[in-house]
Amino acid sequence: MPRLIFILLLSLPGQIALCQVNRPKNKQELIAVCDKFMDAFKKGKCTEAYDLIKPYTVIQDNQLDTLAAKSTRQMIALTATYGKAISYELVSEKAVKLTLSRVIYLLKFEKSFLRFRFILYNNEDGWTIENFKYDELMDDLF
Repeated sequence: MPRLIFILLLSLPGQIALCQVNRPKNKQELIAVCDKFMDAFKKGKCTEAYDLIKPYTVIQDNQLDTLAAKSTRQMIALTATYGKAISYELVSEKAVKLTLSRVIYLLKFEKSFLRFRFILYNNEDGWTIENFKYDELMDDLF
């Protein structure tokens, strides 16, 4: 019996963490979070950007913290090559019924750009950021 209680207590934090994901009913509310992420990222505040999406994603906090540190280093290197980040814009949004949405942004530098892709998922309980990435690819831009 004590062993079962111990196992249940170990699984409880994972269950609590899953329940803490903020799932807006309106997709536009989640896109507004993505806009705030992009604005913080443009300003070089990568840690702040990742902190903004933590309540809205199923990606674990420790993975986001690692990504924030990596992004901070990458942005320093990119700024040396591409120049200063000057703005961002929402390029497209494409939906698969009422379940998935792909939102693409461009982060514009003085000499080049980065493409940011967010995948939003609606499990009928609300919307979450399922995954995202940024790269230099031009796919899906035209």
